[in-house]
Amino acid sequence: MADEDNVKTPLDAMQDTLSRLKEMEHYSKTNIEKLATLWLEVSEHKAQKKYEKMVDEVLKRQNQFQESITSLIEVYEQETARLRTEAQSASGSSESVRKG
Repeated sequence: MADEDNVKTPLDAMQDTLSRLKEMEHYSKTNIEKLATLWLEVSEHKAQKKYEKMVDEVLKRQNQFQESITSLIEVYEQETARLRTEAQSASGSSESVRKG
């Protein structure tokens, strides 16, 4: 019986996933900032100059990830809004039936 009370609605599941995606986006932004700083440090030191292209490649890939996750978040936000509207409409309909 406890399992029945803990069943997530599609909206709950979408919100949970959206929350995790936003957390990943936050860490991705932090990684970009750290990589940019690292790139500057590597490019300034002659002994590390040979690694500059490698760091640059990692930074580019992290930027690609950031763009991809941002797009994915937008899609999830749209779907979450749709499900929320749908749930509110359904609860409004059930209120009307109870009042009627």
